Amino acid sequence: MRTRIRAAAMVAAGTLGLFVLPAGAQFGFTVVTDPGAYTRMASELQQAIRQYEAIITLYQLSQQAYSNMERAARNITAKAVWMPPASAWTFPTATNTYGTTAGWMQAVNTGSGAAAAWNSAAISLQNYGTLWDSLTAAQRTQFGRRYGSVELTDAVANNAMSQVGQIRGNAAATESAIRRLASDSESNNSDLNTEVGVLNQVSAAGVINARQQQSTNQLLAAIVDQQTVQAKMAHDAMADGIALTVAAQQSAQQNRAAIWGGTTQAHGARLP
Repeated sequence: MRTRIRAAAMVAAGTLGLFVLPAGAQFGFTVVTDPGAYTRMASELQQAIRQYEAIITLYQLSQQAYSNMERAARNITAKAVWMPPASAWTFPTATNTYGTTAGWMQAVNTGSGAAAAWNSAAISLQNYGTLWDSLTAAQRTQFGRRYGSVELTDAVANNAMSQVGQIRGNAAATESAIRRLASDSESNNSDLNTEVGVLNQVSAAGVINARQQQSTNQLLAAIVDQQTVQAKMAHDAMADGIALTVAAQQSAQQNRAAIWGGTTQAHGARLP
């Protein structure tokens, strides 16, 4: 295309040159010509050709950019196939034969009244302060640590019930927000498919994901708390076992010495 334009321009320049009238001399009637005029005319024509070619290039680039924008803005109508099915929330239920589980069910499903529900369902931890003075220092240490294990178990259990209950209690509102976002994403409404509209939907999805991740972290923290208390109780049980084994061996040695009296004849005696 540019070759044809350049050829046409050269033909036009030659044609114009035929019609250029020779200039008359300032004095007399001698006819003279100005070669510089042809040179300037050819230069100006070449510059005009380059400008025209630049305009053509700019037009072609603009047309290509517009085609890309039009293709990018084209709405996809078959978006429903991308949406996975939702998993329904399930909530635990239990009978309340003797009135000890109703509060538990309310706590784990709504997060309300976790401490009262735990105390109602679990065997109460008694206060043994009246016996404290009768214990030795070593017994107080062992007793206090075992008692503390039960108190820690109560604390982490209450927190876990509250966390689970709050997440389940917010499940309906969270599911409603997700369904609304999914509906807007599937919609072919032009107002929802603008660049700003799509970015808003992406932002909303990011917020929902962040909230869900926060709930997951809360549950994981509650699980870690429970595992930590269980690890403490396992440690205490093994330490108690070791202490009892050592005490039994020491008691056996003392009893042997007391029974046999340390005499040679007693040591040598054997039952038939």
